[in-house]
Amino acid sequence: MSQQANTSVHSHGSVLLAEDKSASTVLHEVLQVPLALHGADFADAQLPTHINQFRKAYAQLLPQYEAARLASAQRGDIATQIVDALRAQLVWQQADVSQPLNEALQQTAQPLPLEEASFSGSGGWQPSVVYQGERWGPQQLPNLGSLLVQRGVVTQAAGEALSWVSTGLVEQGAIHLRGRKIAVLGGGAEMAPTRLWLAAGAEVLWLDTAAPPAEWHKDADLCGRLYWPRDNVDLLSQPREVLATLLAFADGQALDVALYAYAPGQARELRLTGVMNALVEALPSELLASVTLLVSPTTPTALSATDLQAMRQRLQQRPAWEALLAGLGLLGRGGGAATAQSGATEQSKITAQAAATRTVVGIQGASYQAAQYVAKVLVAECWSNRGDFRVSANTAAITRTRSLAHPVFTAAFGGAGAFGIETLTPRQSRAVNGLLALHDWLHPQAPVPGAVRVHGGIHTLPYPLDKALRVAAAFGFARSPRLLRGLLKG
Repeated sequence: MSQQANTSVHSHGSVLLAEDKSASTVLHEVLQVPLALHGADFADAQLPTHINQFRKAYAQLLPQYEAARLASAQRGDIATQIVDALRAQLVWQQADVSQPLNEALQQTAQPLPLEEASFSGSGGWQPSVVYQGERWGPQQLPNLGSLLVQRGVVTQAAGEALSWVSTGLVEQGAIHLRGRKIAVLGGGAEMAPTRLWLAAGAEVLWLDTAAPPAEWHKDADLCGRLYWPRDNVDLLSQPREVLATLLAFADGQALDVALYAYAPGQARELRLTGVMNALVEALPSELLASVTLLVSPTTPTALSATDLQAMRQRLQQRPAWEALLAGLGLLGRGGGAATAQSGATEQSKITAQAAATRTVVGIQGASYQAAQYVAKVLVAECWSNRGDFRVSANTAAITRTRSLAHPVFTAAFGGAGAFGIETLTPRQSRAVNGLLALHDWLHPQAPVPGAVRVHGGIHTLPYPLDKALRVAAAFGFARSPRLLRGLLKG
């Protein structure tokens, strides 16, 4: 994905975590905030009080915590309390002066000088996805959606969304977005469909640490208009300038704002996601048509009754070798879902079961989960509940991006097929994510965060992913022993 902020502190200021806290400390603190008022809802999802214990166990704790929140009648209030607590942890640090980020964004700045390129193509975006060795064009998207649902790669809502795009947006084989303004924070990220939206004729603002690819200027398929900062931009050190640039680009017209910037290390996952959220909240609501973000499939995510049924079915139909490994405890204990019982309401005396995926992978780190679970899943729910703008917060596929360039992940990709898990290439993900985002922007009904998921099968895996990943990696190492050299070097 796009690399933002190569240094943690810039001489003229940077967005940091308050009091130089670690991301794991921030995650631990914000998750404890609701317990004072809603402690009874988390009776079966207690958090250790000591940070070291939390760091060791957060991968197991987060799914149960989210299941408890989902089961609570006050789930929205709890999300708001956690999100507010996280917002307070983001500060603008300049020299020895620190102030809350949201206050710093109220100080005016000059827009960044922009370069501009207009493209002469007129054909629009002619969507196609290569899957299972076959190219699925605009008219075949309904069939592709049905196949992906049948194979357990996407949810039913995602399959229906692809079908609607084909019938509701495609005109004479292409999609046209003329007249829409799209601001892409992290325009060069591997998962960002920036070029595809530009092919559809939109006006696109590219915000990233590097300029758009030079070859785009010769691309006859592009037909929109592209803007980018003359000297590039770092979201962490120039948030006020970015806000001013967004306002100038909007020029009174509502924007589609897409949040794709990402970089690992030094809590950048959390700081980048936090600053992007702060920028959205600093924009006047009338200048926001939609906000788009991608949720990782490896963060705790609400499961439907259909998901749980598919999980049970996979367990019943598993091959003998899988049952043997499970019996030996090599695939973990407790199944693939964390569950909690929601209380009876006045309308119903029946208690329902809330469930969240047990898909947290410890190797990705606490900063990753803080960014994904709190700054994406919970923030998206809060924004959606407010209803000021559309929120596209879909689960992305497990994608073989540069951010997953680790020997264990590479080996796990090679062995994932044994568990019926499918991974996608960046090109496949960009196409699918770009289409699903358009559905969320333009469908007559507003999207529901968490309904559209391209999870590749891990949301119906009947085991904790962290454990299954190790077995899949073992299969991968067995198939490609050379990967062990990279592991030993690490």
